[in-house]
Amino acid sequence: MSKTDKELIYTVTEEEYQAELAQGFTEDEVMKPGTYKVRRSRWAEKIKNAKKVKVSIYLDGEVVEYFRLRAEQPNAAPYQTQINNELRKVMENGSSDSATVECDILNDKKFLKALKKKLEAV
Repeated sequence: MSKTDKELIYTVTEEEYQAELAQGFTEDEVMKPGTYKVRRSRWAEKIKNAKKVKVSIYLDGEVVEYFRLRAEQPNAAPYQTQINNELRKVMENGSSDSATVECDILNDKKFLKALKKKLEAV
């Protein structure tokens, strides 16, 4: 796709301009009447093509700080990318913590003996 394919023509009419001023916007806040050539940024195109979705969520401050500190390391991915990658791992593989707990329990002879005794009593 060439740069010209990404260009858009945006026209502001006198009526649109006056309507925005009537809504309380100042002249500095609205586009003057005329025709403008605009081009979508490469960043916006990447997000559109990556099918990213913008969301607002509340995370624990310690979680965000942890990923921000990791992102400061040399050659590290941005913190939001790291959070996304960790969520994807959980989504695709299930929680690694639950797999570890399951493995620990199944290899704990004391626990298995207690479980056997409990089951025999039922």
